[in-house]
Amino acid sequence: MRKNVWLVLGLGFALVSGRAAMADVWDVQTQNDNTAAGTENELVHGSDQLHDLGALPGPAADNDWYQLSQKPFSSYEIVVDATSGDIGTGLLVTRTNSSGTTVLQSSVPVGVGYSRSLRFQNATSVEINQERVRVTSGSCTTDCGADDVYRLRAYETSYAVPRFNNAGTQVTVLLLQNPTNYTITGTVYFWNPAGTQVATSPFNLAPKALQVLATQTVAAGQSGALTISHDGRYGDLSGKTVALEPATGFSFDSPMIPRVH
Repeated sequence: MRKNVWLVLGLGFALVSGRAAMADVWDVQTQNDNTAAGTENELVHGSDQLHDLGALPGPAADNDWYQLSQKPFSSYEIVVDATSGDIGTGLLVTRTNSSGTTVLQSSVPVGVGYSRSLRFQNATSVEINQERVRVTSGSCTTDCGADDVYRLRAYETSYAVPRFNNAGTQVTVLLLQNPTNYTITGTVYFWNPAGTQVATSPFNLAPKALQVLATQTVAAGQSGALTISHDGRYGDLSGKTVALEPATGFSFDSPMIPRVH
């Protein structure tokens, strides 16, 4: 009986002492997320994961690394929140090169600063698969425990408008509003019905500002659809197109739609 008691206590001690390394399943896989080169944890639109920053054996600070495929002419947001107290405002969320040696961008605080938002755009025609996202703590490092947790979510923040028409007698106006308390910049991309890009229009919207763009000044004689990439948070912009038919006085509204998940 006494032997069994000590066995149970020993197992309990082993579980507690190994808690930091064992709590986060991504840390203990053969292919884990502890290095930029080795991580196979891929984020896609709608990803929602729970992690901890418990110190690894050594002890060594836990760095959680993620991959993300950035599609051409698209924009993205990584949100890290639900942080426990020891992580505090020392949470570090960055975008790096493939080796993790160069920081390309640092996150900004959301609210009072315990949560972080990392937002970026791929304004090129090439898919970017080499960059990494890193989450670590600048407060607790080698003394972080399995209770030092966070939640990570990933979004593609691009918008789509299914119709504009500047052909014939119709003209289309784009209404783009920034209802937030921070400036949002981005680009409107014009695509013909075959999916060929025919024009672009950059924008810079101050807080609460509205931009009214007569699209015939950018894409005269063209029709098709719009996409919009930007550096704002997921769902923060609002807008629509209004196609006007002078001959009849009719108008046709098309809402600006974020990618659902």
